[in-house]
Amino acid sequence: MNLAHRWLPRPVALAVSLAVLCTGVVAQTAAEAPPPRALAMSLSQGRLTAGLPDARAANLRGTWVLADGQVAGFEALDETKFGAHGGVLAGNYTRSFGPDWYATATLALGHGGPNWARQRVDLDVATKWGAARAIVTHLAVNGATYDNDRSDRGVRASVVAYLPGALVLEGGILLNVSSPGAVASHMPYASLTWGREGAQVVSLRVSSGTEAYQALGASQQLVDFHSDSLALGWRCWVAPRWGFVLNAEQYRNPTYQRRTAGAGLLVQF
Repeated sequence: MNLAHRWLPRPVALAVSLAVLCTGVVAQTAAEAPPPRALAMSLSQGRLTAGLPDARAANLRGTWVLADGQVAGFEALDETKFGAHGGVLAGNYTRSFGPDWYATATLALGHGGPNWARQRVDLDVATKWGAARAIVTHLAVNGATYDNDRSDRGVRASVVAYLPGALVLEGGILLNVSSPGAVASHMPYASLTWGREGAQVVSLRVSSGTEAYQALGASQQLVDFHSDSLALGWRCWVAPRWGFVLNAEQYRNPTYQRRTAGAGLLVQF
């Protein structure tokens, strides 16, 4: 009998078994170049306090490394939250401009209600620094429109450091102005990522700041409030071309708290 299953509680034993399975393929996959196409499919469910209904989401993401080294991607999100149903379909394209500069453009179209942008456009410009080009700075701008003549205009600035030992650190801030009312919000964040594609990748992200608007239903809307979140993610390859994803998040604001857990599959081809 597997000792993990004999001595540990069932959820912990499952996590240990998955970790052992994941670790077992590190040696055979770490040296291989990743395939050019990847898909990640996941389902998640969130439990909310304050008598609010549960949230559910289904997400599909894809990336494709093109022949010239550029990258195209898409995301489809189907979501139910605060008793309303909506979704987003987005596409993005990343292009390099020489060895040290690249940019990503994203267009998203949504439907459902006030918490999903009808249209959103993002443009992110990045440049590499240092002798080893291990520091990358990002400057991004975005614009979005919502139901009831609401809109967002924002900017994001961040610094990413690629460190020895497959460790990546990122720190940044999102600044936003929402209309009507020209409500300003700011959301500083920091993240840590460890691991290698084709083996396993573990991520941790924390954020704490303010939000401008959030609709909890047809008659209740939060305006200009503080929130913070802690998110964990794990991607593990159990074979050279496929694996699983696990994620969890704790979100909190003065009105309610939300705990979300999700799982899915990733495929490369």
